[in-house]
Amino acid sequence: MKTNPAMKTQPHFGSSPVQRQRGYSLIEILVALLVALFLLAGLGTMVAGTRKTSTNQTSLAQLQDEERLAMSMLNDVIQTAGYFDTNTYWTAAAAFPTAVTTSGTSTAATLAAGQFIGGAHTSITTPDTIAVRYGTSGTDGVINCNGGTATAAATYTNFFFVNTTTTPYQLQCSTDANAADAVTLVNNVVNLQIWYGVSTTAGTANVDTYMTAAQVATATDWTHVTSVKVTLTFNNPLYGQPGQAQYAFFTRIITLQSQAGSTFAAT
Repeated sequence: MKTNPAMKTQPHFGSSPVQRQRGYSLIEILVALLVALFLLAGLGTMVAGTRKTSTNQTSLAQLQDEERLAMSMLNDVIQTAGYFDTNTYWTAAAAFPTAVTTSGTSTAATLAAGQFIGGAHTSITTPDTIAVRYGTSGTDGVINCNGGTATAAATYTNFFFVNTTTTPYQLQCSTDANAADAVTLVNNVVNLQIWYGVSTTAGTANVDTYMTAAQVATATDWTHVTSVKVTLTFNNPLYGQPGQAQYAFFTRIITLQSQAGSTFAAT
């Protein structure tokens, strides 16, 4: 029996139902957005914390640099107090024959003839001043408080003080006892307190008393000074953060080289 070609089974298309594509629901999208927001908030907190840490480290590094610079200059100058060219002079009285009074600040320091270190003290809240005198031949490489050296014989009266008319306060120095000629060493210094180590026992140079400049009353007492204790007070750049004080204090004791091994009569 022959099959009628017209009766052949033809394939049927579209007889099965069309499968609809399914996307994310509104709730799923909102949950994803919420998770993303939490992740972004955490990332922002990490970035802010890293930035704050970096800023704090930079501020502390700057404070340490300022402290080192200030103390290095004070140390180098103060320890040289009383130095002079022994090929030219035999005594401090001959090397420093005239009296000098610093000018330009409310706390002036006076050096009598032959005196090579002196200062002024008003109170523990008012910055002290200090004057240091020494001579150079111009060939010995002795520096002044500006960091310079003389090329000819010269006498320097280095004058350190805190300029309280600037914002922030500045530690300044001049090489001629005149504050008008001063240069700025570092910023953010709010106080300078100085104590002078004095030997009050005859026949020895060992420090047994620390005095303020007001207590070292006479030029004779100044000749018994063998060391200087310096305390610089800086603004703390981290003040306001938990556990941070308003000020940072740095102290150093400096020995006067010209007084090393000296012995004194009783005061």
